[in-house]
Amino acid sequence: MEALLSFLRARMDEGWRGALAAGASSAERTWSARLDGVESVDGATVASTPGEDARMDRARSEHISRNDPAHVLRSLESTRRLLEQYELLHADRVDHPDREPLLREYEEFILPLLALSFSEHPDHRSRWSPREAPPRR
Repeated sequence: MEALLSFLRARMDEGWRGALAAGASSAERTWSARLDGVESVDGATVASTPGEDARMDRARSEHISRNDPAHVLRSLESTRRLLEQYELLHADRVDHPDREPLLREYEEFILPLLALSFSEHPDHRSRWSPREAPPRR
């Protein structure tokens, strides 16, 4: 499990560095879509998406803006909190009446699901693929 946690932390560090490099200030981290591109709150052009198909250009612009650095940082913070909760639970630093089933849930489903978005990374291991969840009763 430590290898999976290390892998996730490394991907998170890469994400933090990339998001901060893409937007040094909070105004530069929040992007919005235009018809032919993406701009930051301060009006700077972030990406240009001109092409021959206006609908596709707009879709690209919207996709890029939905993945702006501010969104990436919020997503990484959510993941950080999940990892922190697992680590506290695993180290027996929090009291929880269902500790063992919850640890199993983290190890068999939650952590592998977090790693799934990085399955194309060369350091990802197929053994980290999430198992099928048992049917709920």
